[in-house]
Amino acid sequence: MKIDPKLRRHALQSAVALLETARNPASVVVHALPVLKMVDESALGKITRSCLLEDPELRELAAVRYQREWPDPVEMRAMPEGSLGRLHQDRFDRLGLHALPPLEINDGLDDGAYLQKRRLTTHDIHHTVFALPISVAGEAAGASYYAAALNEFGSGAILSAWMFHAMENPQESRLIWEGVRFGLDLAAQVGKRLLAMRWEEGWSEPITVWRDRLGITDLLHSTPFPEELERLS
Repeated sequence: MKIDPKLRRHALQSAVALLETARNPASVVVHALPVLKMVDESALGKITRSCLLEDPELRELAAVRYQREWPDPVEMRAMPEGSLGRLHQDRFDRLGLHALPPLEINDGLDDGAYLQKRRLTTHDIHHTVFALPISVAGEAAGASYYAAALNEFGSGAILSAWMFHAMENPQESRLIWEGVRFGLDLAAQVGKRLLAMRWEEGWSEPITVWRDRLGITDLLHSTPFPEELERLS
Protein backbone atom coordinates (compact mmCIF):
# COMPACT_ATOMS: atom_id res chain seq x y z
CA MET A 1 0.00 0.00 0.00
CA LYS A 2 1.34 3.40 -0.99
CA ILE A 3 1.78 5.79 1.93
CA ASP A 4 1.33 9.52 1.46
CA PRO A 5 4.83 11.09 1.85
CA LYS A 6 3.31 14.05 3.72
CA LEU A 7 1.64 11.67 6.18
CA ARG A 8 4.91 9.77 6.63
CA ARG A 9 6.76 13.03 7.36
CA HIS A 10 4.11 14.19 9.83
CA ALA A 11 4.12 10.80 11.58
CA LEU A 12 7.90 10.97 12.05
CA GLN A 13 7.73 14.56 13.29
CA SER A 14 4.97 13.62 15.73
CA ALA A 15 6.83 10.60 17.08
CA VAL A 16 9.95 12.68 17.75
CA ALA A 17 7.90 15.50 19.32
CA LEU A 18 6.06 13.13 21.66
CA LEU A 19 9.27 11.44 22.76
CA GLU A 20 10.82 14.86 23.46
CA THR A 21 7.73 15.79 25.47
CA ALA A 22 7.95 12.54 27.44
CA ARG A 23 11.58 13.29 28.25
CA ASN A 24 10.94 16.91 29.18
CA PRO A 25 7.27 17.65 30.01
CA ALA A 26 8.03 21.37 30.31
CA SER A 27 8.59 21.40 26.54
CA VAL A 28 4.98 20.42 25.78
CA VAL A 29 4.12 23.78 24.22
CA VAL A 30 7.14 23.65 21.91
CA HIS A 31 6.95 19.99 20.90
CA ALA A 32 3.48 18.58 21.49
CA LEU A 33 1.12 21.41 20.57
CA PRO A 34 2.24 21.35 16.92
CA VAL A 35 1.27 17.66 16.95
CA LEU A 36 -2.25 18.65 18.03
CA LYS A 37 -2.41 21.11 15.14
CA MET A 38 -1.32 18.44 12.65
CA VAL A 39 -3.88 15.98 13.98
CA ASP A 40 -6.67 18.57 13.96
CA GLU A 41 -5.95 19.37 10.30
CA SER A 42 -5.88 15.70 9.29
CA ALA A 43 -8.62 13.17 8.58
CA LEU A 44 -8.39 12.15 12.25
CA GLY A 45 -9.39 15.66 13.28
CA LYS A 46 -12.45 15.40 11.06
CA ILE A 47 -13.45 12.20 12.85
CA THR A 48 -13.18 13.96 16.22
CA ARG A 49 -15.37 16.86 15.06
CA SER A 50 -17.90 14.48 13.57
CA CYS A 51 -18.19 12.58 16.87
CA LEU A 52 -18.75 15.81 18.80
CA LEU A 53 -21.60 16.74 16.50
CA GLU A 54 -23.38 13.45 17.19
CA ASP A 55 -24.36 14.87 20.59
CA PRO A 56 -27.64 16.91 20.52
CA GLU A 57 -26.53 19.34 23.25
CA LEU A 58 -23.27 20.07 21.47
CA ARG A 59 -25.06 20.55 18.15
CA GLU A 60 -27.35 23.09 19.84
CA LEU A 61 -24.37 24.90 21.36
CA ALA A 62 -22.65 25.04 17.98
CA ALA A 63 -25.78 26.11 16.10
CA VAL A 64 -26.09 29.31 18.15
CA ARG A 65 -22.29 29.77 18.43
CA TYR A 66 -22.79 30.14 22.18
CA GLN A 67 -20.49 32.72 23.73
CA ARG A 68 -20.86 35.22 26.56
CA GLU A 69 -18.49 37.81 27.97
CA TRP A 70 -16.11 36.59 30.66
CA PRO A 71 -15.50 38.60 33.83
CA ASP A 72 -12.03 40.08 34.12
CA PRO A 73 -9.64 38.85 36.87
CA VAL A 74 -10.65 41.64 39.26
CA GLU A 75 -14.32 40.68 38.93
CA MET A 76 -13.47 37.00 39.37
CA ARG A 77 -11.56 37.70 42.60
CA ALA A 78 -14.56 39.61 43.98
CA MET A 79 -16.91 36.64 43.58
CA PRO A 80 -18.00 34.59 46.62
CA GLU A 81 -15.56 32.13 48.16
CA GLY A 82 -16.09 28.66 46.77
CA SER A 83 -17.64 29.95 43.55
CA LEU A 84 -16.52 28.74 40.16
CA GLY A 85 -15.20 32.15 39.11
CA ARG A 86 -13.32 32.82 42.36
CA LEU A 87 -11.68 29.39 42.44
CA HIS A 88 -10.87 29.57 38.74
CA GLN A 89 -9.04 32.87 39.25
CA ASP A 90 -7.45 31.73 42.53
CA ARG A 91 -5.91 28.85 40.61
CA PHE A 92 -4.30 31.17 38.08
CA ASP A 93 -3.09 33.52 40.82
CA ARG A 94 -1.54 30.62 42.75
CA LEU A 95 0.24 29.34 39.64
CA GLY A 96 1.33 32.78 38.47
CA LEU A 97 -0.44 32.28 35.14
CA HIS A 98 -2.96 34.20 33.05
CA ALA A 99 -6.21 32.78 31.75
CA LEU A 100 -6.77 32.27 28.05
CA PRO A 101 -9.02 34.93 26.51
CA PRO A 102 -12.61 33.85 25.80
CA LEU A 103 -13.36 32.27 22.46
CA GLU A 104 -13.45 34.61 19.48
CA ILE A 105 -16.16 33.67 17.02
CA ASN A 106 -15.59 34.28 13.34
CA ASP A 107 -17.62 33.43 10.27
CA GLY A 108 -15.06 30.93 9.03
CA LEU A 109 -15.69 28.40 11.80
CA ASP A 110 -17.87 25.41 11.00
CA ASP A 111 -19.78 23.71 13.82
CA GLY A 112 -17.09 21.15 14.61
CA ALA A 113 -14.29 23.71 14.59
CA TYR A 114 -16.32 25.96 16.89
CA LEU A 115 -16.68 23.11 19.42
CA GLN A 116 -12.96 22.33 19.30
CA LYS A 117 -12.08 25.97 19.90
CA ARG A 118 -14.54 26.21 22.79
CA ARG A 119 -12.97 23.09 24.28
CA LEU A 120 -9.53 24.72 24.15
CA THR A 121 -10.86 27.98 25.60
CA THR A 122 -12.55 26.23 28.53
CA HIS A 123 -9.71 23.74 29.16
CA ASP A 124 -8.63 25.49 32.37
CA ILE A 125 -12.21 25.53 33.65
CA HIS A 126 -12.18 21.76 33.23
CA HIS A 127 -8.99 21.60 35.30
CA THR A 128 -10.72 23.66 38.00
CA VAL A 129 -13.95 21.65 38.11
CA PHE A 130 -12.18 18.27 37.95
CA ALA A 131 -9.47 19.54 40.36
CA LEU A 132 -6.61 18.41 38.13
CA PRO A 133 -3.17 19.85 38.89
CA ILE A 134 -0.76 21.14 36.27
CA SER A 135 1.54 18.14 36.47
CA VAL A 136 2.21 15.17 34.25
CA ALA A 137 -0.29 13.11 36.23
CA GLY A 138 -2.91 15.86 36.10
CA GLU A 139 -2.43 16.38 32.38
CA ALA A 140 -2.59 12.62 31.85
CA ALA A 141 -5.96 12.57 33.61
CA GLY A 142 -7.24 15.36 31.40
CA ALA A 143 -5.90 13.79 28.21
CA SER A 144 -7.44 10.42 29.01
CA TYR A 145 -10.80 12.11 29.66
CA TYR A 146 -10.68 14.00 26.35
CA ALA A 147 -9.57 10.94 24.41
CA ALA A 148 -12.21 8.64 25.89
CA ALA A 149 -15.16 11.06 26.22
CA LEU A 150 -14.64 13.33 23.22
CA ASN A 151 -12.85 10.92 20.89
CA GLU A 152 -9.94 13.35 20.56
CA PHE A 153 -7.12 11.79 18.58
CA GLY A 154 -4.82 14.65 19.51
CA SER A 155 -5.33 14.05 23.23
CA GLY A 156 -4.67 10.36 22.64
CA ALA A 157 -1.36 11.28 21.04
CA ILE A 158 -0.37 13.56 23.94
CA LEU A 159 -1.44 10.87 26.39
CA SER A 160 1.15 8.56 24.87
CA ALA A 161 3.85 11.08 25.84
CA TRP A 162 2.69 11.07 29.46
CA MET A 163 2.65 7.25 29.42
CA PHE A 164 6.20 7.16 28.08
CA HIS A 165 7.19 9.59 30.83
CA ALA A 166 5.71 7.23 33.42
CA MET A 167 7.75 4.36 32.02
CA GLU A 168 10.97 6.37 32.10
CA ASN A 169 10.35 7.77 35.59
CA PRO A 170 9.34 5.03 38.04
CA GLN A 171 9.10 7.50 40.93
CA GLU A 172 6.24 9.27 39.12
CA SER A 173 4.71 6.24 37.50
CA ARG A 174 2.06 5.29 40.07
CA LEU A 175 0.46 8.73 40.21
CA ILE A 176 0.49 9.12 36.42
CA TRP A 177 -1.29 5.80 35.90
CA GLU A 178 -3.77 6.69 38.66
CA GLY A 179 -4.37 9.95 36.80
CA VAL A 180 -5.11 8.00 33.61
CA ARG A 181 -7.54 5.78 35.52
CA PHE A 182 -9.25 8.81 37.06
CA GLY A 183 -9.62 10.46 33.65
CA LEU A 184 -11.27 7.32 32.30
CA ASP A 185 -13.63 7.26 35.29
CA LEU A 186 -14.54 10.89 34.58
CA ALA A 187 -15.16 10.05 30.93
CA ALA A 188 -17.48 7.18 31.88
CA GLN A 189 -19.42 9.39 34.32
CA VAL A 190 -19.55 12.70 32.44
CA GLY A 191 -19.30 11.79 28.77
CA LYS A 192 -19.54 14.80 26.45
CA ARG A 193 -21.65 16.86 28.90
CA LEU A 194 -18.59 18.79 30.12
CA LEU A 195 -18.29 20.54 26.77
CA ALA A 196 -22.00 21.43 26.79
CA MET A 197 -21.77 23.35 30.10
CA ARG A 198 -22.58 27.06 29.82
CA TRP A 199 -20.09 28.20 32.46
CA GLU A 200 -20.64 31.87 31.65
CA GLU A 201 -24.13 31.69 33.15
CA GLY A 202 -22.91 30.63 36.57
CA TRP A 203 -19.51 32.06 37.45
CA SER A 204 -20.72 33.13 40.89
CA GLU A 205 -22.40 29.80 41.66
CA PRO A 206 -20.64 27.42 44.08
CA ILE A 207 -18.34 25.00 42.31
CA THR A 208 -20.13 22.24 44.21
CA VAL A 209 -23.28 23.04 42.22
CA TRP A 210 -21.42 22.58 38.95
CA ARG A 211 -19.92 19.30 40.15
CA ASP A 212 -23.38 18.08 41.16
CA ARG A 213 -24.68 18.94 37.69
CA LEU A 214 -21.93 16.85 36.17
CA GLY A 215 -22.57 14.02 38.64
CA ILE A 216 -18.96 13.87 39.84
CA THR A 217 -19.31 14.82 43.50
CA ASP A 218 -18.97 11.23 44.76
CA LEU A 219 -16.34 10.35 42.16
CA LEU A 220 -14.11 13.19 43.37
CA HIS A 221 -13.80 11.40 46.71
CA SER A 222 -11.57 8.90 44.89
CA THR A 223 -9.39 11.50 43.20
CA PRO A 224 -5.64 10.78 43.17
CA PHE A 225 -5.18 14.56 43.67
CA PRO A 226 -6.75 15.27 47.09
CA GLU A 227 -4.55 18.32 47.72
CA GLU A 228 -5.70 19.95 44.50
CA LEU A 229 -9.33 19.15 45.35
CA GLU A 230 -8.91 20.82 48.75
CA ARG A 231 -7.51 23.94 47.11
CA LEU A 232 -10.39 24.05 44.61
CA SER A 233 -13.30 23.51 47.01
